[in-house]
Amino acid sequence: MKKLLAIVLSVAMLLAMTACTKDEKESSDTSATTTETTTNDTTESSESSAAPTETTAPEEEGIGPNSVAVITERVVDTHGQLQVIGTDLCDSAGTPYQLRGMSTHGLNHIGSFLNADVVKTLAEDWGCSVIRLAVYTESDSDDYIKAPDKYFTEVCRCVDLCVDQGIYVIVDWHILNDGDPMKYKTEAIDFFNRISEKYADVPNVLYEICNEPNNGHADPPEQVVTWEDNVKPYAEELVSTIRANDPDNIIIIGSSTWSQDVDIASNNPVEGTNLMYTLHFYAGSHGQELRDKATTALNNGLPIFVTEWGTTNSSGSGDIAYDATYEWMDFINEHNLSWCNWSIGSTIAETSNTLKLSSQMLTVEQKQAGHWPDKFITRSGLFVRSLILGVPFEVPES
Repeated sequence: MKKLLAIVLSVAMLLAMTACTKDEKESSDTSATTTETTTNDTTESSESSAAPTETTAPEEEGIGPNSVAVITERVVDTHGQLQVIGTDLCDSAGTPYQLRGMSTHGLNHIGSFLNADVVKTLAEDWGCSVIRLAVYTESDSDDYIKAPDKYFTEVCRCVDLCVDQGIYVIVDWHILNDGDPMKYKTEAIDFFNRISEKYADVPNVLYEICNEPNNGHADPPEQVVTWEDNVKPYAEELVSTIRANDPDNIIIIGSSTWSQDVDIASNNPVEGTNLMYTLHFYAGSHGQELRDKATTALNNGLPIFVTEWGTTNSSGSGDIAYDATYEWMDFINEHNLSWCNWSIGSTIAETSNTLKLSSQMLTVEQKQAGHWPDKFITRSGLFVRSLILGVPFEVPES
């Protein structure tokens, strides 16, 4: 009897030590994702963040089980060509339809991460009906302006992955450091002319022509980027360019002040059909004042698509603003606004990242195989996945 008791105690101690080791590891992985090293709508990271190159074995065995498909619908087969009716995004039958999904970090930051398995995982395991591809125009490293042929090819590769999966895809001309969309207008016209010519007959594709026009990166610094003088004239030329090739697919237009001035745009919108306007928010930084601007725009008949939002403050760092996010979701659902969450695919340590890509708990091959276990998904990622799927989520205690 004593011998049996000794064996039981030994096993219990071993299990306790193992649990402690796993808890410490998980805590370490979580804290690695909350280091403030970059910002989204005010500055760009100075870190070059291509997909991880480590090939070491997982640090921790038995971290599964991995996720499995819960969505089998090919949404484009069901909903077809999108259209704008009033302020609603609608499907081909004219029924209001809400897209929910993820935005990649910059394609120049995520390397080869986005592949068929990852897109399949986002569509079937996470329930994404749309993926936004962020094409950085100006960066501290590689970008579209420096390597247009390279990134045109990469954009087309990623668009084709989404088309093959039967989901919608937003091609995002990711103005950030350039501030004024006019700075690279010639390059933008060339890019969207080629993209719209290639995908004119593909209902999966939406065009976002200017991510976040802003004064924070204006050149010269004293320049003020406004809707009337900068964004609208740019948008009119880009809309004309796209419509010469593609008369139907949705075009999404930014506005001044980091795409927050939708109320100003609503007083003098661009003429055309199937046009929408992006609204960007970070739940930890933007609240009722920005929702009031959105309400004004909607009341003025301006269709809105939230192509980028985050669970944190506008730097992508800090605590996850669960309550504030739920306030935004109430507003979004009330007005049938479609949305993409920022972001997936980067190893930059932002709290708003959805995956622990800088962690070595999985090999590169396992990361790129998709169907990730929950321990590889950040707190923000687990929260956002539940919002996309529309399932309950238990907010962790502080």
